[in-house]
Amino acid sequence: MKTLIVDDEKNARLAIRGIIEENFSTLHIVGEAKDVPEAVKMVRKLEPELIFLDISMPGYSGLELFKFFDEEELNFKVVFVTAYSEYAINAFELSAVDYILKPIQISAIERAINKVYKNYSENIKALQTHFEGEKPQKLALHTGDGIIFIEFKDIIYLKADGSYTHFITENHSKITVSKRLAEFEKLEKMGAFLRIHRSHIIKYNRISKIIKQDGGFVVMDNTDELSISATYKSILLDKFKQHKL
Repeated sequence: MKTLIVDDEKNARLAIRGIIEENFSTLHIVGEAKDVPEAVKMVRKLEPELIFLDISMPGYSGLELFKFFDEEELNFKVVFVTAYSEYAINAFELSAVDYILKPIQISAIERAINKVYKNYSENIKALQTHFEGEKPQKLALHTGDGIIFIEFKDIIYLKADGSYTHFITENHSKITVSKRLAEFEKLEKMGAFLRIHRSHIIKYNRISKIIKQDGGFVVMDNTDELSISATYKSILLDKFKQHKL
């Protein structure tokens, strides 16, 4: 597989090249680029099948590489390379896009190569949506019909339903995805989300009332009433104290 390495750091390019040449004979490195404009020229000239692409580079972000090609020209797959960022990692995982962290490890490259083709084009669009602006604005939900993009601000709560999760939104719509609720706990690091029960993750700034009787429950601003488990009650109350809601 013809492979291109794109990273503004020379040492990072050398690290990826060294690991690939020593451990992955199925990959053939055809070139290296230090930024997106150089990468665009190399993609057109060398026609790589796989690109190891750094996201944070001067001039253009790695995600902007796709803007330089028409859809029919996107005949390559990408593994994103990034230094650790809690938000970035959550965005990658929620979008189901393959990535490797710096410093680069052999096992990470192996994992990425094995997974790179799965649901690829849809996942790239989802990742780009997660990275809009400095903070996440939208969530990309993989449903049976494709990807639905919803504003974070419109989500009221998430509800577990066996191996499915329902997203309850501001306009009273319900979006169902085939993932367990536990897979969305990472949302707590990306916005005002909090798990309050084994069946519910709520947007805690959408609470209109907390009722302490009968074991405790919250009334959301769409009037839905949700139970609070004893495990999460003190955490929820602490959130109110911290944010002075």
